[in-house]
Amino acid sequence: MVRLLRQPRTIAVAAWIAAFAIAVLTIGYPTRRTVVLVWIALAIIAFGMDRPRATARSFATTWLPLFLALVVYDRLRGASDPAQQASAHTWPQVNLDMWLGGGATPTEHLQGWLWTAGSPRWWDFAAWVVYQSHFIVPLLVAAAMWGARHRLARRYVLGFATLSWMALATYWLYPAQPPWMAARDGLIGGLDRVVPQVWREVGIERAARVFETAPQGGASRFANPVAALPSLHAAFPTLIAAFLWGAGRWRNVALASYVAAMALALVYTGEHFTFDIVLGWTFALAVAVPLRRYQRRPSTARSHSPGSQSDADGTDGTEPVSEPPLLLSR
Repeated sequence: MVRLLRQPRTIAVAAWIAAFAIAVLTIGYPTRRTVVLVWIALAIIAFGMDRPRATARSFATTWLPLFLALVVYDRLRGASDPAQQASAHTWPQVNLDMWLGGGATPTEHLQGWLWTAGSPRWWDFAAWVVYQSHFIVPLLVAAAMWGARHRLARRYVLGFATLSWMALATYWLYPAQPPWMAARDGLIGGLDRVVPQVWREVGIERAARVFETAPQGGASRFANPVAALPSLHAAFPTLIAAFLWGAGRWRNVALASYVAAMALALVYTGEHFTFDIVLGWTFALAVAVPLRRYQRRPSTARSHSPGSQSDADGTDGTEPVSEPPLLLSR
C-alpha cells in the first residue's frame, strides 16, 4: 500500500483531484469547453505519468483530434439564428409529454410539486449538480478508462465523438424546442428554467449567462436553445453505462442510478422533454452496442508480452474473446 502511494502516477492523480476541487471551490465549476479540455488534458497526463511515451503518442493520435473535433462541434452547435429558433419543432415531444402527464407535461407536475421560484431547496442544487456533471464526467470517464488501460477505452472515445456528431446533425435537420421555450411561447403551462437560477443563487452570474440567448434572439456562443432533440445530457450517461456495464452489482446500480438521476433532473429543470431523453438513450445504445459487440480475433502473428506495444498503449491490440455482459444484449 505504501509503495502504491509513492508511485508517481498515484501522486499525480491525487494532485489533480486536489487542484480540481480547489478550483471548483474558489473559481467555480468549469462551464466552457476549452477550460474543461484543459482539465481533461491534465488528467490524462496524471493518469499516464508512468508511461510518458505512450501518453505523448495517445495525445497525438487520439486526444488531440478528439479535442479539436469537440471545439468545432461547439462552434457549430452554438450557431443558431432567429429564423432557426422560430421554426423549431414541438412535435412529437410536446404531444407525448402532454399525454404522459394527463394533459400537463411531467415538468409542469414536478415544478408544481417541488419548485419555489427564488428559493432553491437542496433538491434543486442536487438536480443542478447532476445537470452540470454532463460537461466533464463523460470526458473524465474517457481519461480514466485510458489511464486504467481499459480494453474498451479507444472504442468509448470513438463512441463519444460519433454520438456528438450524430446529435449535431439531428439538431441542424430538426431544431426542437425544449420545455422552457415551449412554456415561454404559451404552448404548455408556465415553467421556470431552474439551472440558471441556481447558478445565480451560488453567485456565478457569468455561468448563468451561458444558458441565455443573446440579444436579437440569437443563441449565446456556448448554447443553442433549439439543440434539444436528442438530449446529449441523457445520451452520455447511457453511453457510459453501456461501456462499463458488467458483473459488479453495485457498479451497475451506480451506472443505472446516474442515467435515471440525469433523466429526472432534465425533466424537472425544464431543459428537456421526455421524448428528447428517450431519443438520447436510443442514440447512445445505437452507437455503443455495435462498438461493444465487435471483437477482433486473437492474432497469432503478434506477440503480447508485458513490454509489447499494446500493453504500453493500453487501448489497442488484440482483445480477449470473452467480454462482460453487454447492457441490453439479450
